[in-house]
Amino acid sequence: MIPAPQPPLPSLALLPEAAVVLAPGGLVLASSPLAAELFRTVPVGCTLGDLVPDPARLWAAVEGLPTGAHVPAVPLEGVRADGVPLGLDASVRVLEGGGLLCVFRELDPRVTTSLDAAFDHMPIGMALFNADGAFVRVNPAMCAMLGRDAEELLRTRDPELTHPDDRDGDINAAWRILRGEMHSRQAEKRYLRPDGEVVWVLANVTFVRDAHGRPLCWVGQFQDITELRRLASRDPLTDALNRRAFELELGRCPAGALLLLDLDGFKDVNDIHGHEAGDDLLRGLAGAITRRLRRDDVLARLGGDEFAVLLPGCPMDEAARVAFDLTVLIAEQRFVFDGSERGVTASIGLSPVVAGVAPATMLAAADRAMYDAKAVGGGRVRTVRA
Repeated sequence: MIPAPQPPLPSLALLPEAAVVLAPGGLVLASSPLAAELFRTVPVGCTLGDLVPDPARLWAAVEGLPTGAHVPAVPLEGVRADGVPLGLDASVRVLEGGGLLCVFRELDPRVTTSLDAAFDHMPIGMALFNADGAFVRVNPAMCAMLGRDAEELLRTRDPELTHPDDRDGDINAAWRILRGEMHSRQAEKRYLRPDGEVVWVLANVTFVRDAHGRPLCWVGQFQDITELRRLASRDPLTDALNRRAFELELGRCPAGALLLLDLDGFKDVNDIHGHEAGDDLLRGLAGAITRRLRRDDVLARLGGDEFAVLLPGCPMDEAARVAFDLTVLIAEQRFVFDGSERGVTASIGLSPVVAGVAPATMLAAADRAMYDAKAVGGGRVRTVRA
């Protein structure tokens, strides 16, 4: 018996849309290049169920229709190869032999609404993302905050601009939202500007579905809290880091050196000339120390007249030279109070920074070394004893 000839497959190579040809059983026989781009995989050889979690909805829409019949829009939910869902409308034509030509169009979240003006003129950053995290709409405040124009952002995905240390948290939360375990997220995160500057934002992100339950977009509000975080982490007198912020930096540092500084003679300045004079001295010394340090070094005021310096990646021999330089620098600083010139010296304890060791343990070790320096008269450097 000679098999009946099969109708030729339509050529989809030049079709400027995401399209597939389905066999009667749902196997994808042909696909356009844009279909591979849409689903992040070559659909040929897949089944409709691999692309659309609920294929029965599409088959029900064409059930009983003759060859050539056309259904202009079937609402579907698709899924990319990496598991990210997307909302789709399918335009379907019944082919000879019972197959289907399906043209898929991803839902466009850039729908004009009465809220357009509010979106564009909000004083905080506003953004729409598709289900894959690509920017599809931004307002001027978002562009200004990230230091990029709208054209650049619309070619970018959110993870590409997110600080590397914050990406996993975003991804984990996104999957929980996609799975329906939660519906929105509020979190602090960091973006990177083109010059590498870090921008801290308070992000409120919600996943939006349409009336059919299909994923439409992410809607995000982003408030710049960089200055608020800076103020919360800074000593208000000297603008050095405060103890809490310094301990966080110390805990993140994989290797380097820690210096703990205590001023010798500071109590006399306070007792004789008053606390305002003491404050002036602390501000002046903090500025002098900052100018001596490298850009990546970290200065903190731990309280009173006690300072700490973190030297990331600095070998102990080099750190000892820095500590000695600081004793000389501090001793050279002169201040005039009530017509008399005053100065102080510094006792410095030096300790290595070791990954995995608690910040409190390293600070305690440096503190013991610092008191060893004070015990021999101050103005000296001592390293932790083995």
